[in-house]
Amino acid sequence: MYTHFEEFSISTETFELVIANELVQLDERVFLLFKLLIEDYPAHCSKQRCLDCIWPNTVVSDMSLAKLVSDTRKLFKKVGCQASIIETVHGRGYRLSKELGQQLSNANTPVDSEPQLLPSGHEQTTGELSAKIPAQEESLSFTEKILAQKGNLIVGVLLLIFMVFTLNHYLIPSVLKSAQTPLLKNNPQEVVYSQSPDAIGRILWVDDHPDNNVEEREAFRQQNIGVYSTTSTDEALLLLSIYGYEMVISDMGRGEEPIAGLKLLRVLRESGTEIPYIIYTLNDTPELHDAVSKSGGQGVAVDAESLLNLVIPHFITLESEVKNQ
Repeated sequence: MYTHFEEFSISTETFELVIANELVQLDERVFLLFKLLIEDYPAHCSKQRCLDCIWPNTVVSDMSLAKLVSDTRKLFKKVGCQASIIETVHGRGYRLSKELGQQLSNANTPVDSEPQLLPSGHEQTTGELSAKIPAQEESLSFTEKILAQKGNLIVGVLLLIFMVFTLNHYLIPSVLKSAQTPLLKNNPQEVVYSQSPDAIGRILWVDDHPDNNVEEREAFRQQNIGVYSTTSTDEALLLLSIYGYEMVISDMGRGEEPIAGLKLLRVLRESGTEIPYIIYTLNDTPELHDAVSKSGGQGVAVDAESLLNLVIPHFITLESEVKNQ
């Protein structure tokens, strides 16, 4: 069932968006957001309702929702839709824009007819947009997709429990025994990361020797930025698939893999994930800067000062965008 507006048609059941007779693929969360806004119009949809429905059984901050709304507005403009899409109800939530709301009211109810699409080969390319919808999910109903997501989340939670067990039995004891990290000896909970309720954003830090950047992580937390740490590429990909982060910081070499950080960056970009990505390493060369830039990264830092200079402005801008919405 499609809901038709003047500039586009959308199905929140099959997760399809049609603009100018072309099928546009977007992140499923965009469709979940639209479903809530259409259902609740003319009332606004509260932030908590959005968080509960779009990220079920997942702990995310208001920043993740604000970023989704901001990205959705940008994506619609990018594919040629000039209409105002989402209206911010300050301090409370979001509502379908008056322009779309009026069109929705005039139409009364969604209709079943599907919009005519261009012939095969003319569908819009969306490599620059958000993560693509898996083909096998296109025929599923909205309820089935939510159930499937919950099933995946349960598997993810079990894997996280295993990860925590591993960290508690191997990483923490080795860190506490290290004579080079007195701060961790006096503060063992340093290895377990969380964020304050009013944190302006979250960083996922990938490093197989997290004791090497204790001071840098503490500096970010003092700036009200949540820092979450993992030691491997596989764990990083798992966490990124479950939780929302505003940035990834990675070391360059891990274990026997000298370019693990660069490989993780390429995997994320190839999957359509555009999260800002910083390499934090000791070796600074023009060739490394060039490789990171060509792979879609945002920079290379070799010391705490250069790292802060790369990271802090991003979160200041993000906080400002949220306040102005």
